[in-house]
Amino acid sequence: MKEVPQIEVGQRFQSIGTITGAPAFIYEVQAVFTSKVDQLPYVRLVAIDDKTQMKSVASSILLNRRHFVPVNGPPPSKSTH
Repeated sequence: MKEVPQIEVGQRFQSIGTITGAPAFIYEVQAVFTSKVDQLPYVRLVAIDDKTQMKSVASSILLNRRHFVPVNGPPPSKSTH
């Protein structure tokens, strides 16, 4: 059986444009949850450049390289002031 990669809060993914196929927005995972409707795993994403842009997608979509690709590097550190 194929092992499914683990998705964690703080990971970043870049969306892929549906028309151009070019990289588009970068999103950060804000929550990982199981839907009460269909019992599937979902993630809540927020755009890095515009925190008002949020979306929830099935985890399988986030892991599909036709829609999103992981962005390497640690999430930015939280400011303490």
